[in-house]
Amino acid sequence: MAKRKRRGRLETAGKAFADYKSEGYLWITLATGEYYPDILPLACELYKPVLVMFGQLLTSSHSSTDLLEQIAVVKQPWMRVQLARVFRKYVSPQTPVEMLKKKSQAAAICDQFGDKFRRITDVQRAFASRPIPDEALCALL
Repeated sequence: MAKRKRRGRLETAGKAFADYKSEGYLWITLATGEYYPDILPLACELYKPVLVMFGQLLTSSHSSTDLLEQIAVVKQPWMRVQLARVFRKYVSPQTPVEMLKKKSQAAAICDQFGDKFRRITDVQRAFASRPIPDEALCALL
């Protein structure tokens, strides 16, 4: 697709993005979604193994950086990404999601954000205070 800028407007194949404004509502959400709270039972079923594994890694971690390093070596990509998302909620909300998706970024994340990580004892206490599955967290994930 050829793109060119003409008079301050980005155009693709002769049409500017502004030309799509009248039908923008068709493109905002490309897929249908599930209704809340109807989706909660399925979300809890989907994320329960993630929360159980996070709890196991959390219990065996001596620091928040150690927890992230343990998450980074999880072999299954989907599970690793979901664990990283839980890590972000509990330990480091300022860490960019895109960085957490790459296991090779664990050391860089620890270097750049580690001083702002929540202490592992605080994370363990907060995690232990929530049920498994945690409906609120499952809804967020």
